[in-house]
Amino acid sequence: MKFSLVICFTLCSIPTLAQPLNINTEEYAPLSYTEAGQIKGIATEQVELIMELAGVEYQMTVLPWTRAYNTAITNDNTCVFTTSNTPKRTNLFKWVEPLFLDTSILVKEQGNPIHLSTLEEAKQYRIGVQSQDVGGVYLADKGFTQLDEAKDVNQSILKLKAKRVDMVAMAEARFLSMQYEGRPVEKVIDIFSIKMGLACNKSVHDNIIKKLQAELDRLIQDGTQQSLIIKYQAVE
Repeated sequence: MKFSLVICFTLCSIPTLAQPLNINTEEYAPLSYTEAGQIKGIATEQVELIMELAGVEYQMTVLPWTRAYNTAITNDNTCVFTTSNTPKRTNLFKWVEPLFLDTSILVKEQGNPIHLSTLEEAKQYRIGVQSQDVGGVYLADKGFTQLDEAKDVNQSILKLKAKRVDMVAMAEARFLSMQYEGRPVEKVIDIFSIKMGLACNKSVHDNIIKKLQAELDRLIQDGTQQSLIIKYQAVE
């Protein structure tokens, strides 16, 4: 009987480790985006590499950000990237980070005369934010009331072009990608610095998190992460 109990205990602990992880992401170049049916990007390639190196099976899905984020909170064995780690989010997930260090910024349409010396001055303007994006959450916490939510940053940019908002909050990496694409946007001011990572549901086994973090640490130390940043920011 004791032998059977030991076997049961051992086997019962294995499925948690063996189940493929459900990895959610969004369309947010250059960190993650689809091209010709393939998911690419600075963060995407890092996540794929650390999963492979750690021997962790997974399936990756592109979803609207709100759904991708909320599913990682509520569903077992689910992670989401590229997620900014903030004080309000830290205890909601288990983290593998950093996949990317960035800055949340405000942008305007090219040629718009808006000029800000401080972030506080932006309170008089209508600002487009992505639903549940860290930039919008930060601005709301700082007392900004003229925030216009959209399902994704591209929708906010359309509103900017239509003059329905005056500025849009986004990650600077996304802004640089838009500039490369020839989109008529200009940076106005920094909001705050952000650390982005893979945020996993608390049900994900600690051993998996440790393995993934160890592999990410290696990618950072051997220069792979920096080479991916250069690859996508300089070319894509």
